[in-house]
Amino acid sequence: MGTIRKRGNSYQARVKITKNYVQHNESKSFSSKLDALMWIETREREIQTGAEKDYDDGKTLGDAMLRYAQEVTPTKKGAKNEKHRINAFMNQDYFPKDVPLMKLKARMIAEWRDQRPIANSSKNRELSLVRAVVEMARREWNWTNHNPLTDLRSLKEPPHRTRRVSEEEIAALMEWFQFKDTQPTLQKQVVGLIFLLAIETGMRQSEITYLDWKQIKLNDKYLTLFGTKNDDNRDVPLSSRAIELLRLLSPKMSGPLFNISSDSVSQTFRKATRALGIEDLTFHDSRHEACTRLARKLGVLDLAKMIGHRDTRSLMIYYNPTATEIANRLG
Repeated sequence: MGTIRKRGNSYQARVKITKNYVQHNESKSFSSKLDALMWIETREREIQTGAEKDYDDGKTLGDAMLRYAQEVTPTKKGAKNEKHRINAFMNQDYFPKDVPLMKLKARMIAEWRDQRPIANSSKNRELSLVRAVVEMARREWNWTNHNPLTDLRSLKEPPHRTRRVSEEEIAALMEWFQFKDTQPTLQKQVVGLIFLLAIETGMRQSEITYLDWKQIKLNDKYLTLFGTKNDDNRDVPLSSRAIELLRLLSPKMSGPLFNISSDSVSQTFRKATRALGIEDLTFHDSRHEACTRLARKLGVLDLAKMIGHRDTRSLMIYYNPTATEIANRLG
C-alpha cells in the first residue's frame, strides 16, 4: 500500500512494491491529497498488471554513468572533478557497472561503498553522485522504473572542523612567505597575500585566485563574485585592511589579480605548514577564522550575506569562538 506524507504545502506520495524480484520504489509530489491518492492507485495497478512504460531494461549502471558524464556533468561548476570521479568508478573492478539498472539493488552499492578505503564523508559524496545518476536514468531517460539508492543510509561523518588560526601562526607564515606590506614579486609572497585576504573577507581560495580587476570596486569598498559555489553572484564588503592588501597588487588594475592557480596556492601553503611544524592547518581554515572574527562586527544576516550562506544555521560550522572569547565579551 502506498503512503502519503505532507511536506510543507505539498503531499509526497510513495509507492513501494516488489514484483518479479524487482523493487519499485517511486515517489512524486502533488498539490492536493486527492491527486496523491489517485497517483498511488494508478501506479500500483500499473505495476501489478505490468501495464507500465516501455523501459530500456538492457541499460547498465555503467551506461548511465557514462551518459551522465557526457550530458549532465559538463553543466556543473565542478565538472572537471566530477568527470574524474566517474572515470575512477568505471575503472574499479568491484564497482557494479555491468549490472542492469532494472536489477540494481541497494546492497550492491552498499557493498561497493564499504570496500572503498576512504573517509565516510568521501563515501557519502560518492554515494550522492551515484544516486543522482540513477535518479536521472529513472526520471528522464526511461532506463529504469526505480531508484534503490533512495533509502540507502548515509554514513556517520566526523564532527565539523573547528580549527582556528592564531596570530602567532599568521606571523610565522608571513615570515616564511617573506610577505611584507609591499607589492609581492615572489610566488610565496602572493600566497601570503591571498591567505591574509581570505582571513579578511571569508572568501574561498578559488574565489580569490580567479578574481579579475573588473570585479573590484575599491572606491565603493566591495567586490563581486560571479557564479559562486551556490551558483549565485555575491557582493563581498571590503574592510580597510582588505583594501590595503588589494592596493599592493599591480598598479595597472586590469586583468586577473593573481597569476597563480588554486592548486599552486594549496601546495605552497602545505609546504609552509610542514616547514614550520604547524599541525592540522589547511588553507580553508582561514574561512573559520574569518567568520569568527567577522561575527564580532556583523549581525547574523549581514554575515550570512557576506559569506554566501543561504541557511544561517550553516554559519555555525564556521563560527568557532573559544569560551574565553565569549566570556571576555560578557564583561
